Amino acid sequence: MKKNKGITLIALVVTIVVLLILAGVSISMLAGDNGIIRQSQRAKEETKIGEEKEQVKLSYSAVIAGNNGQGVTRKQLEDELKKYDDRITVEEDGNNFKVTFPSSNVYTIDKNGKVEEAEKSDVSISLTIKGTKVENPPIPSGFVHVGGSINEGYVISDAQEDENKDVDSDDLKGNQFVWVPVEKDQKITAKVTSKEDITSIVITDPYGDNIKEENNVGKSYNEEIEPTINGEYKIKVTTSKGEASKTLEVYSLYAQNFWTTYEMFFKELEEAAKAENMTVEEFWTQYRAEYGIEMSLEECFNMSNSQYKTKYKETENYETNVNKNGGFYIGRYEAGDSSVSQNRVLNNKGTGTLVIQKNKFVYNYISQTDALSKAKEYATSVTTNATSSLLTGSAWDRTLGWIYETGNKTIEEIVVDSKSWGNYSDDTFSNTTELIKTGQFEQTKANNIYDLAGNVEEWTTEGCYNARFCRGGNGFEKSGFWPACGRSELSSVVMPNNVNSPGFRVALYLQD
Repeated sequence: MKKNKGITLIALVVTIVVLLILAGVSISMLAGDNGIIRQSQRAKEETKIGEEKEQVKLSYSAVIAGNNGQGVTRKQLEDELKKYDDRITVEEDGNNFKVTFPSSNVYTIDKNGKVEEAEKSDVSISLTIKGTKVENPPIPSGFVHVGGSINEGYVISDAQEDENKDVDSDDLKGNQFVWVPVEKDQKITAKVTSKEDITSIVITDPYGDNIKEENNVGKSYNEEIEPTINGEYKIKVTTSKGEASKTLEVYSLYAQNFWTTYEMFFKELEEAAKAENMTVEEFWTQYRAEYGIEMSLEECFNMSNSQYKTKYKETENYETNVNKNGGFYIGRYEAGDSSVSQNRVLNNKGTGTLVIQKNKFVYNYISQTDALSKAKEYATSVTTNATSSLLTGSAWDRTLGWIYETGNKTIEEIVVDSKSWGNYSDDTFSNTTELIKTGQFEQTKANNIYDLAGNVEEWTTEGCYNARFCRGGNGFEKSGFWPACGRSELSSVVMPNNVNSPGFRVALYLQD
């Protein structure tokens, strides 16, 4: 008789069941509540929590030591923690401080330095900003593309023979501009999901004002918000189990930058206090007494905050066209004067042709009124679908934001000290306390734009009443005193004196 060597149906079923049981056990060991993956995640989370709690303790102790044991303010603790991560926020919570990390972990610390992890709400938060990118920058009539991509600096020229030459060619003939991209129709999207009912959601702008507030929204939330200024936006979600929050740094708008205005004043105040080995509060008390100032530090904060909420007046509104075209063009170089054979010529308004080219002497000692007139005249003879002007404050801020966004310069190099890429009296490369020619040093280049930091302070259209603001610092000042984001207020109609040496830079705004 032949033996049946095949597996029986019953044996097959039993084998499959056993394999499924073994597979289930393996999956449970890996992914169950006590599985290897989950235990690894818990260990990672616990390590992160330990590191963050230790950082809160260290920062609190550093501030206490700096104040000679005389207590800690919310701002002092936040500033110290921002040295570790500039996205950390600190709020007052009764007699304690509540510290929120980018991880959404929240800790409380009392006046004795005891740190505890705040009760967590099981909430997922997403806060993003997005618009429509222009992949191929529009080129004004009369101009050609020289070279460079959007991210590294897309360069155009008003000389036809410059078409498709290398951006670093020594044979470029025309006036050159660089495209600064601005995404169209940008919106901040806030998405929240929670296992518990959400009792409240509050979204604040960079000034700390509530721009959206909702109560009892259920277990999910999805909202689009119109951002108005560059800076930090924050969402705070409250449920029965506690609070969760998230922040978003915005630097992509054609709008005034919060961090180059309001925060800069108080950064300078802190530096002045540090130089005198004082706390900010002590320095302000002494300053008030010396100059007869009645405002408290808190009142000064509130006044400055309110003052910067009003947009600086700009001679023309280019925002609509910038949004429609997805960007604008900025002069690759500071405005040069073809009639000048040396720098620092007092009261020289310039009689020659305006040039935006390498290795030229810059306009200096020019009034804002004359600078604006020359900038506006430029486009009338070279193009039919773009206008030219001085940079607006928003254009200056967006250019710096784009340079930061592309990773070309750090926030410290833009906001705190710009000597690594600007001609200043204490820079690291020029070995001069005088002005330099346009594009004279490669160190001053960022995304194919030269001399945004230092050299001549550059007139813009922003300002108020009869005053206008120069941006970017100059070659006779120290870089920490006037970094790339800095501004100086001068009369728009009076010729600057020998202490100031304003020049300017031309911007191109495409029309419909």
